Amino acid sequence: MNNTNPNNSRCLQGGIRSCGGCGEKILDRFLLLALDQYWHVNCLKCSCCNVRLGEVGSSCYAKGGMILCKNDYVKLYGSSGACAVCAKLIPATEFVMKVLGKVYHIDCFNCTTCHNPLVAGDRFHVVNGRLFCESDDPRLLKQQLHAPKQTVC
Repeated sequence: MNNTNPNNSRCLQGGIRSCGGCGEKILDRFLLLALDQYWHVNCLKCSCCNVRLGEVGSSCYAKGGMILCKNDYVKLYGSSGACAVCAKLIPATEFVMKVLGKVYHIDCFNCTTCHNPLVAGDRFHVVNGRLFCESDDPRLLKQQLHAPKQTVC
């Protein structure tokens, strides 16, 4: 009889699991299950602060290839986990844009005026919490409207 679980490549012969962190056998009395892998209690740590996640709660967060405690997830990706435009929750597996402590779905990160997407590397402005591409910045448009008219002779 084969005791390995075909759905878990980290299960070794005899039902002994291997750790998602160090790869060694888990012979401890307790083990943790996170990200579809089993972990030694000492191996499942926050990628930022190195706290052992089994000691700080019953949940952890994964994003951008990192495993995070709640505090570091909030520091990196915003306090509410909700998009600043549509207010819908952003799953931990989704990429985001972050500006001034607010997080945005990639699809919601658009200019308020022309609705063109803003992507990494674009120059944009935030005015009263709203996003504007460089050409639609309302402060610049206001200055242009009040600028003296010039004629070319």
